[in-house]
Amino acid sequence: MTQSASSHVQLTLLSLIRMHGQKVQPLVGVHSVSQREQGVELIAASIPFHDRAMDARAPQPGKGLLALFGIRDALDELQHWRGVARTSQAGFAYLHLQVDVGAPAAAAVTRQMLRSQGAQLRFLNVRRSAAELQKEMLARFAQWVAAEGGNAARDMGHVRQMALRPDLFERLLYEDEDLRHIDVLVLPLADWPDPVRMRQVAYIRAGTPLHALIQGSDQMQVSLPAWMSRRHGAAEGETSACAAK
Repeated sequence: MTQSASSHVQLTLLSLIRMHGQKVQPLVGVHSVSQREQGVELIAASIPFHDRAMDARAPQPGKGLLALFGIRDALDELQHWRGVARTSQAGFAYLHLQVDVGAPAAAAVTRQMLRSQGAQLRFLNVRRSAAELQKEMLARFAQWVAAEGGNAARDMGHVRQMALRPDLFERLLYEDEDLRHIDVLVLPLADWPDPVRMRQVAYIRAGTPLHALIQGSDQMQVSLPAWMSRRHGAAEGETSACAAK
């Protein structure tokens, strides 16, 4: 993220498909497929989890998408899924997106900053937020886990354990009034079989203005689902300047 009056963040979506003659089988990162004169169009879903048991914790359609974030994490993931595509004889495509997140925060984000800066603060990296804010998030997660019937002390006793529940980050984004202006929430994700291994991904709220930069395939085009152009709960006519093609 460039440090300037207005900062831009690059995010990436990826998709894998398998061709069976004229039929296309979506594998990961694909919501639906359509055949066009220019080639195959893939309507993107969230980036895939490494632990497929976490699939039920992906963002809900209509609310947002998970995307790759950060140079190192994005490169590692693209390399990994290219390898998966190669060994499984699948087609691989990706889409680089750019989002303007406004002025960057001058310090670790606190709840008071979220309240005082309002719409000027549209980007939040959980791991770089103030320790007190992270503890507040953990306490909220623990309440939700307890309400589910889980053991909050065991399953949500440490900030690191929040990385196992991307679905609760989505709930937090939509239920915490102080986060209503956050368009891009960078959250920790522990989706490898090794629970110590962690990466960062970006949750993009539906309705966030996005601009396509690079399509990573000549034969396939990755596009955003239509619902990504409007805020969840907004009227049909309330759309953003979302450019996916």
